[in-house]
Amino acid sequence: MKHLLPTLGAILGIGIGGLFTAAAQAQSCPTNAICRYEDTPGNYSDNGPYGYDSYTMPFLSTPGGATVYYPRTAQPPYSLLVFTPPYTGTQIMYRDWGPFFASHGIVLVTMDSRTIYDSVDSRARQQQDVLDAMKGENTRFGSPLRGKLDTSRFGATGWSMGGGATWITSAEYAGLKTAMSFAGHNLTAVDSDSSGRNTRIPTILFNGALDTTYLGGLGQSDGVYNSIPYGVPKLFYEASNAGHFAWGGPEDANRYVGELALAFQKTYLDGDSRWAQFLDRPPFYVATFAKANIP
Repeated sequence: MKHLLPTLGAILGIGIGGLFTAAAQAQSCPTNAICRYEDTPGNYSDNGPYGYDSYTMPFLSTPGGATVYYPRTAQPPYSLLVFTPPYTGTQIMYRDWGPFFASHGIVLVTMDSRTIYDSVDSRARQQQDVLDAMKGENTRFGSPLRGKLDTSRFGATGWSMGGGATWITSAEYAGLKTAMSFAGHNLTAVDSDSSGRNTRIPTILFNGALDTTYLGGLGQSDGVYNSIPYGVPKLFYEASNAGHFAWGGPEDANRYVGELALAFQKTYLDGDSRWAQFLDRPPFYVATFAKANIP
């Protein structure tokens, strides 16, 4: 949904300079994209312009529990990402992604798996269950997000085995907009969709050159990137300074991770192609950088 100028009362509170900025942003917003005048495209690895809040999903509404971080002061509708945990990991390990995305106008859901030892395939099914549950939040009485979600703009993300789960979900969940993985793992996956060859949605993959673990190393992310079919937008950034445990927040490995993650989701999840210009090779900490079919 395209967002234009705020109401007259809001405009009067912006001031002349803000009014011109709002007009310029509205005019350049791609058709049907989610755009807001105060959310200027750029390179950002810290929190954005919006206040945010969080709430815990109702008991038993998700397989292992989930926390929803959402923009409190941004104009809806909102797009949404579901983040799936690594092997033996829980939400607390990557909760910093919640305030980051929420303050930039995107809902981020951190989830727990039923057990910390669940397989890649089980995590994928659970991730899809949480995506379904979040669609329900758009109509649930009492939900802070009731009537505020664009349910056609949902994405999946995950770390390690959660990244492998995301690769499966990217091929199997109808209507998904984006996939994003951190140190993804598919060596123990049974579902062949974890390979990337059936992925048809824009996908960004992060990995660390120092990751030599069975859980995220051994070329697993490289292999998925190479298997994603011709014509699908994709980006792969292997950070030269990162290992397997550097993905708990947008600046844990380096600031370029957050910058690329946000620009990618703004471009393909929100549909605001003005952000695509920021999907460039970082100036530092690069072991591998590749992209295809990105404007």
